[in-house]
Amino acid sequence: MMKQKALNFNSKFGGNKEFQGSSCWLEKFKNRHRIRQLSIVGEKLSSDIEVGNSFIAQLQDLIVKEKLTADQIYNCDGTGLYWRALPTKTLASENEAVTPGRKKMKDRVTILECTNASGSHRVKLPLVRKSKKLRRFKNISKIALPVHYTHQVRAWMNSSLFLEWFHDFFVPEVKKNLKKLKLKKSDFY
Repeated sequence: MMKQKALNFNSKFGGNKEFQGSSCWLEKFKNRHRIRQLSIVGEKLSSDIEVGNSFIAQLQDLIVKEKLTADQIYNCDGTGLYWRALPTKTLASENEAVTPGRKKMKDRVTILECTNASGSHRVKLPLVRKSKKLRRFKNISKIALPVHYTHQVRAWMNSSLFLEWFHDFFVPEVKKNLKKLKLKKSDFY
């Protein structure tokens, strides 16, 4: 997939005509940027493997049955972001014994990243904050923002906010993208 994206970017930005995006190029790229594969360690997630395998099989069958392309398959994942948090470590000269402490900022937002499998369509991010009103943007319409702004007491993406975003924003954006690509709409939306 990285090689294909490299070829796409090369042609999009008028790169070298002889560029092939070979496996050798990919290895050198990974070495140059110190990209390596690591095992993920940490807390084991609890999941039902049988249910997961069943879902994967059903999804693969659906993709084949509906003849879906990577442009029609979407994935999304949410994350919390403490956007005003400061680093917990800093560089200091040898003359400094200690650095002054600061109160931890707990300003949290939740964002939901969503894109199609080909990476060609990124859906406008929904952003969830605690406050209903945007004090700093009081003269700006929420619609003009580069995100879909909404609020929730704890700045979490709950099921009702997700469903609202899905029906009011995701589905229309995907339909518009599919129409632009001249691909059929799914029976699911």
